[in-house]
Amino acid sequence: MDSKQQQMIQFETNWYSLGGGSSRQIGEQFGLTDRDFFSEVDRLVDTDPPSALTDSELRRMREVIRRRLWMAR
Repeated sequence: MDSKQQQMIQFETNWYSLGGGSSRQIGEQFGLTDRDFFSEVDRLVDTDPPSALTDSELRRMREVIRRRLWMAR
């Protein structure tokens, strides 16, 4: 995982409990649309889930990611 990917995971780890970061913050910090950001975070969480999260926290994070992807259609 490269530095930007780690930052993306850290960003979402900090924000998932509030429904994920704002579209504005995602755009400013990563230069990505919600769809691109959450697609990449979804892929990263599936391949290398954050070890600092419990199973229930990880499940909640995945729910937020998938909801935001659905909203970004």
